[in-house]
Amino acid sequence: MAKHIYVHIPFCIRKCDYCDFYSVSQCEKKISSYFDALMREIEITQVVDDTNDDDIDTVYFGGGTPSVPDSRLICDCLVRIIDKFDIKTNAEITIECNPASVNRQKFEDYKRAGFNRVSIGIQSLNDETLKTLGRLHNRDRAIEAIREAKEVGFTNISADLMLGIPGQTLDEVTTNAKLLVELGVTHVSMYSLIIEEGTKFYDRYVDTLEDYMPQELERQMYHSLRSYLEENGITPYEISNCGVISIHNTSYWKGYEYYAFGPASSGFIQNKRFTHMRDLDNYINVLLSDEPNLTRVIEIDEELTKEDKMHEYAMLMLRTSYGIVESEFIRRFGTEVLNVFSEEIENLLGKGLIIHQDGTYVLSSKGLDFANEVFREFV
Repeated sequence: MAKHIYVHIPFCIRKCDYCDFYSVSQCEKKISSYFDALMREIEITQVVDDTNDDDIDTVYFGGGTPSVPDSRLICDCLVRIIDKFDIKTNAEITIECNPASVNRQKFEDYKRAGFNRVSIGIQSLNDETLKTLGRLHNRDRAIEAIREAKEVGFTNISADLMLGIPGQTLDEVTTNAKLLVELGVTHVSMYSLIIEEGTKFYDRYVDTLEDYMPQELERQMYHSLRSYLEENGITPYEISNCGVISIHNTSYWKGYEYYAFGPASSGFIQNKRFTHMRDLDNYINVLLSDEPNLTRVIEIDEELTKEDKMHEYAMLMLRTSYGIVESEFIRRFGTEVLNVFSEEIENLLGKGLIIHQDGTYVLSSKGLDFANEVFREFV
């Protein structure tokens, strides 16, 4: 049952030094053609209709940087999606924005088109840290972007923060959180820096990150930020997310199916996971040809069995504050969780990485720091 839609906008002004997401820069001349191709993919996609309630709950424009293209192209794409699919009147419709490429007029256009949630890539409110990351905006522009979003009427505003950046301090992280609370954001995503192969950060820090940022300090930053946000009403509901719950992101953790559009985007329809080619030019050429064929831009990665779904559900739900709910597991899979994962759960309980309370298994405080060890039990 597919009730969610993800749209990938692969354009950036400049790729950040730490980023390994699929994106392209200095491709302004290709933007218009890309949206023509994207519209074509949406047009020829078959709508899955296998229940009595197929209305779409969420639409999410991610990237890349969706705020780089002209807002008219973004808004026209959303209109096409609304025309194609049955979107619930109260659906969560999100667009990711970068402070350097968004402005008040774009926020107004997004709001008018139907977007009701914005996710702003702040990363830090310290100018030196932003320079280290290779970001194009500064502290003042980030603050201004949040204020612009509020002024045009957005009430569901998320901000991204990064932790464990070389040169970053604990005081800086706390100051960032305090300012975001004062600015009235409703959601904070907090991500620890990961050194990805193929990035400038990999060349710069792959063997030396611990020298610049000891793991103990990064963990202290994480727990301090999480605690401060919770104390100020932005409650954690997932390892990296706090505040007003993102329905779209939660759908991934709950294992729901979703459509995906655009190069490098991944979707999940009728038990099949699929991925689009990571090639902007080929994506455009195939979809704008006389005979566009989705099989030429999409590859089926795997078809999930019931056993696969049980493993994914257990692993992903342990990321969240909901945890593995015993009654929900029975409802979805027709068996008790201990019939499937008794050994894994006993092992994790013994190590103090999860706890059992009120019919639910959730990560312990210790488990938050060793989450990957927990997840490996269910792979």
